[in-house]
Formats: sequence, structure tokens, C-alpha cells
Amino acid sequence: MKEELDIVDAHDDLIGSADRSEVHKKGRLHRVVQVMIFNADGKLFVQQRASSKDMYPNYLEGSLSGHVKSGESYKEAAERELHEELGVCVTPKHLKEVIEFGLKEGNERVLAKLYVLKDFKGDIQIDRDEVKSGSFWTKKKLETELKGKKLFHPVFIKALEELRSMKENTIEFVKL
Repeated sequence: MKEELDIVDAHDDLIGSADRSEVHKKGRLHRVVQVMIFNADGKLFVQQRASSKDMYPNYLEGSLSGHVKSGESYKEAAERELHEELGVCVTPKHLKEVIEFGLKEGNERVLAKLYVLKDFKGDIQIDRDEVKSGSFWTKKKLETELKGKKLFHPVFIKALEELRSMKENTIEFVKL
């Protein structure tokens, strides 16, 4: 299925659009979202991507990442991805934008925005076409696994690095 993505410059200004596969093949700068879901105990939902994913299959990430489709806002993409991958429906006020950052990893060149959903109390119903498995992890488990041999999605790793470099009150907000 074709997925049209906006191509942007370093200032996030639209300069064109192309099919997702072409964007990746040619290493064009495009938009993505990263969403982290924290439950009331401060645990982060971490998913393992499906083995059928064309990029980073079986990698771990928390809680999801996704492309911003052509003409879509970052926040709309975050809400859509939450619903599609994890069966989570939220109102825009519950989804907090925390940071934005850029990343270049091989042919993956993205501008990303991180959103956080805090004190989540609902059920997560994963889409098996997108997600292999998932569960809520403590900060200690996350730190242990990050030091291990498991593979983590580079957008998630970069989001964690950016969060850790922020002011203390933001880190406390997300409990990382």
C-alpha cells in the first residue's frame, strides 16, 4: 500500500512529497512521531515491532513511532498511530508534546516530535501486523535492557537522549 509522506527541509518547511519507499530509498528528510505511554506507576509501555516491518523489524521501542502522512500534523499522526497500533484513543489534550529533534541513521533522515501520554489506565490492544508484543517496563528494567544486547529503534534511543538532557521538571513529568 502506498503511503505518501511530506519531504521537508531542516527548518521543517515542506519542499515536496513522495511515496514512503522512495523517501527511505533516497534518504529524504521527512516527519515522524514517537509516543511514550506511561501508566500511573510511571512504567513505560515498550513494544517489539513486528517481524514484517520493512525498517527495524523486531526492534524494541517505547511505545510507538510512526510516519506523519502527507498533509497531516504531527499531533494528528500521533493520535492516529496510537489508535492503529495500540488501540488507544485519546483526546488531543491528553497527549503532551515534549520535544522535537532530528536524526540521521543510514537512509533514515527524520524530524521527530515526541509525545507523552501520562497516567494511562486503559487497555492496550496491539495490532499484530504492526506490533509483535508489548508490556509496561519499570525504569530499572528499561535501563538494564538498554545496556544489554537487545536492539532498540534509533528514534526511541534519540528521544531518550533528548529527554535526559532536558530540565529536571520535564524529566520528572515523564518519570525517566
